[in-house]
Amino acid sequence: MTKSPKTPEFLVALLVEDHPGVTMKIAGMFARRGINLTSFTGASSEKKGFSRIIMKAEGDSKVFEQIYKQMNKLIEVVKVKIIQPEYATMRELALVKVAIRDEKDRQAVMSLNDIFRNRVIDITTKSITVEVVGSSDKIDSFVSLVGERVQVRELARSGTIALYRGEDSIFLD
Repeated sequence: MTKSPKTPEFLVALLVEDHPGVTMKIAGMFARRGINLTSFTGASSEKKGFSRIIMKAEGDSKVFEQIYKQMNKLIEVVKVKIIQPEYATMRELALVKVAIRDEKDRQAVMSLNDIFRNRVIDITTKSITVEVVGSSDKIDSFVSLVGERVQVRELARSGTIALYRGEDSIFLD
């Protein structure tokens, strides 16, 4: 059985005015065009009154160009920048809660935590909650491997955050 090719994704960084409704306008632009957002993170930026949004969406360069032009037309969007993964630092955070039945399960989870350099943030006799930080692929791999050994009870992911390396940035002049 051949694996179907992965839909291309693009990453966009936005600097926007921080007030109610901005996130809805931006997400609505994608929804109206039938574009799937695979990650959307936003929070206050280094400048008071502005938020930084990082979005990952499915689509090719044609789709991205259309979205890029539309975002630049929104009054609340101050800056839009394409994030080239090869020139950026990207991370995602996941909290993974797994069920523990016995010492063998506990050892299996702890062994994987050591390999993936995760942090245990909560532990009881029946569960372990782990913090996984890294690329989306790292998180996917950990969840897949730990799921082969124990039951994954809950999974919460932050979405991708990213900043350009070096001097390249998206900021207000």
